[in-house]
Amino acid sequence: MGTSSSSTGPGGRSPLVPSWADADPGVPLPPPDGQRFRAFRTEFGRYVHGDGGVSLRSALGHYARTATGGGAVGPRRFGSAYQAGGSLFGLLGDLAAGGNGAAFAGVDLSGLAGRPLAYAAQEIARALAPENGDADRVRVAIQEAVAEVLPDMEIFDPAALTLDDVIAVMVEFLTRILFQQVVEDAGSAWNKAPSDERTAQAEGELFDLIKIALDRHLGPRLAAGGGRLPKAEVERLQRAAIDDVWRDWENFA
Repeated sequence: MGTSSSSTGPGGRSPLVPSWADADPGVPLPPPDGQRFRAFRTEFGRYVHGDGGVSLRSALGHYARTATGGGAVGPRRFGSAYQAGGSLFGLLGDLAAGGNGAAFAGVDLSGLAGRPLAYAAQEIARALAPENGDADRVRVAIQEAVAEVLPDMEIFDPAALTLDDVIAVMVEFLTRILFQQVVEDAGSAWNKAPSDERTAQAEGELFDLIKIALDRHLGPRLAAGGGRLPKAEVERLQRAAIDDVWRDWENFA
């Protein structure tokens, strides 16, 4: 994890959703409000500073309602992540069943079996990263998710992967995607932290809140499919989970 405290963050007039990341291409977007980040960054800065009575939930309420354009718009930002996540779920399941993953990654990845986990995570991430502005974000999130969930598997053994393992990787992946987006959108609000220790604490609290929400909203949906879900359905389930997160956050006072 790491903040973007050296950046002011995107401007209020920046697109609500970049065209290459839009999960609903062709659907018109409302014009961005030039002050859309103001309330979120003010509240987030107070939270990061440690002001009593200011909660992360309050900051995220402003994030969902105004900074991102509300629940009908905010979740559209993660189209690239939904697509990569759909491929990741299918790839891991295919490798676990003895396949080569080519249907999901475009290349034969069966040779990753028996290689160090760090190398396997790197190559899986490289194969699934999109060719657009989210390439680095998605690549890093996949690589870190695989390494974080499977630390005891020093040598990559796809045959040992369980459905629970795959779901845990998916939750970790989408958590890291959403976490990084909030971090970047907060921009200079991170500079309100009085110390590196407070910055790290705030990062951890944000990450944990996001992960708990996605574990609740995404995990059961994937588990209900029993590991046999087509890519398009996994994409839909990720979007549904993020939609639920936005609804939760919009209700944060």
